[in-house]
Amino acid sequence: MNRILLVDDEPVILTVLKEFLAGPERELVLAGTAAEALGVAVAASSIEVALVDKNLPDRSGLEVARELKHLHPDVEVILMTAYVSLDSAIEAVKVGAFDYIAKPITDFDALVLKVQTAADKVRRKRDQRRLLDQFAESEERYRGAFHGSPDAIVVCRADASGEIRDANEAAELLYGRSRAELRGLRIQDLRAPPRSGGGEPAHEEHRRSDGTTFPAEVSQGEFASQGVPMRVLTVRDITERLRLEQERTLLDEQLRQAQKMEAIGRLASGVAHDFNNVLTIVLGNAELLLEELGPADARVERVREIVEASRRAACLTRQLLTFSRKKVARLEILDLNRIVRDIERMLRRVIGENIELVVSLDAGLWPSRADADQMGQVLLNFAVNARDAMPGGGKLIIETANVVFDGLEGLLQAGLEAGRYVRLAVSDNGCGMDPRVMSRLFEPFFTTKDAGKGTGLGLATVYGIVQQSGGTVRAYSETGQGTTFKVYLPVADGQAQLEPPPKPVTRRKGQGETVLVAEDEPGVRAIIRRVLTRHGYRVIEAGDGLEALSTALGHAGPIDVLVTDLVMPKLSGAELAERLQQVRPNLKILFLSAYPEQAVVEHGRISGPDAFLGKPFNEESLAASVGALFES
Repeated sequence: MNRILLVDDEPVILTVLKEFLAGPERELVLAGTAAEALGVAVAASSIEVALVDKNLPDRSGLEVARELKHLHPDVEVILMTAYVSLDSAIEAVKVGAFDYIAKPITDFDALVLKVQTAADKVRRKRDQRRLLDQFAESEERYRGAFHGSPDAIVVCRADASGEIRDANEAAELLYGRSRAELRGLRIQDLRAPPRSGGGEPAHEEHRRSDGTTFPAEVSQGEFASQGVPMRVLTVRDITERLRLEQERTLLDEQLRQAQKMEAIGRLASGVAHDFNNVLTIVLGNAELLLEELGPADARVERVREIVEASRRAACLTRQLLTFSRKKVARLEILDLNRIVRDIERMLRRVIGENIELVVSLDAGLWPSRADADQMGQVLLNFAVNARDAMPGGGKLIIETANVVFDGLEGLLQAGLEAGRYVRLAVSDNGCGMDPRVMSRLFEPFFTTKDAGKGTGLGLATVYGIVQQSGGTVRAYSETGQGTTFKVYLPVADGQAQLEPPPKPVTRRKGQGETVLVAEDEPGVRAIIRRVLTRHGYRVIEAGDGLEALSTALGHAGPIDVLVTDLVMPKLSGAELAERLQQVRPNLKILFLSAYPEQAVVEHGRISGPDAFLGKPFNEESLAASVGALFES
């Protein structure tokens, strides 16, 4: 049973610490002041670990740490401070603290691990001391503890020679040498040469008889044998512990990256909504103006440039929606090899003659499920980026393969659950990327290209496409070492639910039918009125949902169609439609929204694709959508 002393003047913090550190192997003692803590320490027979706030009301936590060390030499102290700095670390070292943590504490799992590690260290120190006592008391008792220890124990001279005098059975197993062989070595012979690179290593590297190395946690104590200073080293192979720590670090990083991309995706979706409203006004007015001007008018060309620029802006918005995974993909069962072969000729033209294209396809590739057109866009984006990374020429390699992930392996390598996947790998031997660029690689509008040579949406779009397909994309790169992108798509088992093919655009003209338009954006409402009036409809306008409801209820004549924005103040488009259909059951509905179609459908706001028109729209699509309601 480990006795843990918790010292903090904030009762809430003590309560939280107690909750997370409670366990069958730990006895928790709480103190709110330095005096209470030292009183507990005087009364207690032993304390293994103490968590002490650096700033206590009656004394400094550093002074408390010194007193605790004096009263219980074995105790390991972990300081808690709200002001993390180099000075804090130096002060902690001076008082012999085991570690220090920053407040507020956010990673309680790490805190529990530190407390347990400190308790284990105390146990090992006490084991060592008991072992040394056994040396003095009885050679036979010493041998029993020495060889029965699960940790490797090596006894050597404490002078510069480091001559090994003894080793236990655990040491024989750890180093792959017999006891006699170990006795013929020096302790320096068990240590591996330090690896090149700056910084102090966090642990020692030791070497087995076959030349392989392992990270070692080493604790030591000293004693004298017949006047000769000796050193006892307890050695533990921490390979597995480091592996688990690395896996946890990687999973934490993947979680942070996923959260960051999700936040950026929500921002992109919101930007697209506002931008779509503006584009509807610009594009609609430009197209109407284009029709009003005669072909000989000198202003026609300028208006056409406005129309074209608006359409390019709409394309950028679609890319934003793809990145944010809000644009509906047409999923189908496909052969990824066929996608590569179909686009291979285009890719050769895109990358140029100075870049060699190598295609290696797995003949037994499993079928996957994705949008075929979008996967072609993924390949094209990868090729363009590879071309720009190899201005002097190089090699572009495209590969496909089947992979199977089992449990943790899939999470670590690709952030995926266990299962079967199809992998598309695209590699180049270009300039590569540094960690700073890699950390922002899939963010929209982030680019390292010169002004005018890229929008920064290419890889953001790739990210959205792959995520919509249920897969993931990973990038591997180092400066000067080229780049590899790996796309993982889930295998298509059974029949996929395909999106219905788009219906042909109707050319039906209005025949005097009455259309109620509910739209809170005046510019958009004006465009709708002009277009529908030009196409033979009679238009009634309303600036919000309540106004539209009042207008419809007070209108004596027929209302054939309701064209309404989904998101409006006072009353939403969906609520407006529901109320009007109760009194006008034959009323046809066309919903408009600058929000993505997928978000609208998933929230149950509309019944089907025929009843929805996304912004921005042009004259033809609006007229066609209203006309299609009379064809259904």
